[in-house]
Order: sequence, then structure tokens, then C-alpha cells
Amino acid sequence: MKKLFYTFIISVLCIFTLTACTDDTLKNLKDGHYRAEYKNFDVYGWKDYIEITVQNGEVTELVFDAISSDDGSLKSENEAYKKQMEPIVGTYPAKYNKDLINQFLESGKISSIDIVAGATQSTGSFKTLLTSIAPSLKSGATEVVLVDDFVVTK
Repeated sequence: MKKLFYTFIISVLCIFTLTACTDDTLKNLKDGHYRAEYKNFDVYGWKDYIEITVQNGEVTELVFDAISSDDGSLKSENEAYKKQMEPIVGTYPAKYNKDLINQFLESGKISSIDIVAGATQSTGSFKTLLTSIAPSLKSGATEVVLVDDFVVTK
């Protein structure tokens, strides 16, 4: 019985230790302006990007949006896109971008970001871009991070 108890305690400690090692909290950040974006536009003509400004080791500005291959406009400002999307899924780019950004800023952890209903693909893109830019935030490398294409099928 003691052997089973000790095995259980050791298992719990191992799980706790492994969980602590996967901490995705962005801390000890280097001041600067950072950007990550996909290498190419998706099949719908949008390219997601993220821009982060760090001052005094803290994120002071975070932008998540997409630019159009047609005219360089922003998805969050596209009224036609909003009018088409909102009645169907209950959200639109300006709204879900703000929600995703707020989730991250409140926790500081990428893993704490919940999927926004109606914006599952954009949630994944946001998390992918954050994960891709995290090493730059910690090292201070301000070159644009290019992320492999986010595959979307029609």
C-alpha cells in the first residue's frame, strides 16, 4: 500500500513539474516593436499579422488584423465583410480581434486564449502568430517574423 501511495505522489510531482515547464507566459520581454505575419495571402486574399510594442518589459500595444491582397485594406475595417459575417456567426473581425487581444493581455498566456465562437480559424491564427513571435519578444530581435502559410480550403 505504501508503494502505491509513493508511486501516486511521485506521479503527481512529475505532472506538476512538466506542466510548469510548458509555461507559455510572455515575461521578461525586450523593449521594441515587433511584427509577425504569414508569408502569403490565404485563398480568400487576406494575410493575418500581429504587431506588438513592448515598453519597460510589458506589452503596451497589440494589434491583430489582416490585410487585403486587393487593396491593402484591413479586414477589421471592411464593412462589407462585417455585414456578411455578423448575421451568420454573430461576430466580425473588429469584435473578435479585440476579444482575442483582451484575453491575451489579461492572462499574458497564449494557452489561456479561448476559441471565439464564429472565429475559430482566426483564433488559431492569432495563437500561431503569438507563438511565432514569442522568441523575438524575449530576445529583442525586431525583424519581421514570417510564418508558414496558414492553409485554408474553400
